[in-house]
Amino acid sequence: MIESDLKKTNNHMNTQLNNETVLNTTLALCGGKPVLSKEELKNARLWPIYGEEEIAGAIEVMQRPADKIYGEMQTFEQELCAYFGSKYALSTNTGTAALNTAAFAIGLQKGDEVIVPSYTYWATTLLTQTVGAVPVFVDCESHTANLDPALIEAKITSRTKAISVVHLWGMPADMDGIMSLAKKYNLRVIEDCSHAHGAEYRGKKIGTIGDIGCFSLQNSKLMPAMEGGFLLTNNRDYHARSVAFGHYGRVPEDHEMHRFNATSFGNKYRIHPISCKLGRLALKKLDARNKVICDHVEKIKNSIRGLKGITLFEVPSHISRVYYQFEICYDESLTGVKKGKIIQALVAEGAWVGNERYPIQHQQNIYKEDSLWSAPVKVPDHLPVTESIHSQILELPIFAFCEEKVVDQYIAAFHKVWSQLSELKS
Repeated sequence: MIESDLKKTNNHMNTQLNNETVLNTTLALCGGKPVLSKEELKNARLWPIYGEEEIAGAIEVMQRPADKIYGEMQTFEQELCAYFGSKYALSTNTGTAALNTAAFAIGLQKGDEVIVPSYTYWATTLLTQTVGAVPVFVDCESHTANLDPALIEAKITSRTKAISVVHLWGMPADMDGIMSLAKKYNLRVIEDCSHAHGAEYRGKKIGTIGDIGCFSLQNSKLMPAMEGGFLLTNNRDYHARSVAFGHYGRVPEDHEMHRFNATSFGNKYRIHPISCKLGRLALKKLDARNKVICDHVEKIKNSIRGLKGITLFEVPSHISRVYYQFEICYDESLTGVKKGKIIQALVAEGAWVGNERYPIQHQQNIYKEDSLWSAPVKVPDHLPVTESIHSQILELPIFAFCEEKVVDQYIAAFHKVWSQLSELKS
């Protein structure tokens, strides 16, 4: 489907469902009529959409002469610097490559320790393996699911060199607390911003607060470019080391790392030119798309806040968050209805709802294989907050390209199911 064929979401229909009618109907799980149709469900989950502009841009890049094709990369990096307010940007072929590059850029070495969260995609933690460093897991905050600064200090040793923090689902982590500890113990901070394109913390763009910010451009991200990534830094040495690590022929001539210019370090992390073009177009549309998503998600949050057993991740006033994923928590002990039954009931109503798709890292086998690490990883038996949140998560769509009435129908589906919880307690 092409974006120009969709109705613009800023021309929202003011359709409001008659909730009384919906509430009094039989649950779809019990044979009643679903609230949403299959087509409406499909529209709620659309992402990404590459329209005529993206298609034309990709073709234009493909038709360039061979010696002109990589000019897109420098242009993209200049635009990234302008948008984020960063001195340096470097595009990469994946977000994982950006994180691995950052580990080298800040000078991590064999045996160093890096403070990491467990509730994250594996690239946030396994950047350590690139350079022989070792992850040290710390539990998360209950109100954000991000790394808890209050628990970090107890895990710092003489071998601790850095903190790798993720802004999970687009919710910025407590960067005041993290940067304060980093300053106190002379630690470097790598921000995994792959969920948080355009988010802000006290007026600063996420990705520009730590030493290096790393982003993914993979197709599910808020800046989709099929595949790709980039990193940001204000440190010239980190930038030069990043270029030398995986980008031969681009190391600044006046930097000591230029001696590796012809070879890099055996890595080729250059982004695809078509991904650059798609990334540039996604950057241009980022703020407008984020606003649509945020408006839709906040409407749903405001409408289901207070439903028994539901907990929302509330946004502090100093944060402007975005929504790579829309997650809420459901505590079945408060309703007597199993989480799986709630999901079945909502799905039957046509409202796609799922479990968290990320496994938590401290439970994964790779960290228990001592032969893979320069030193054994001290894997915690339990991270109680991380495990509790993970078990309660319900994931909803982000509603980027749907009409307002579909958002209203999702709300109605929740209220219909909650009005008849007694029917689900078998």
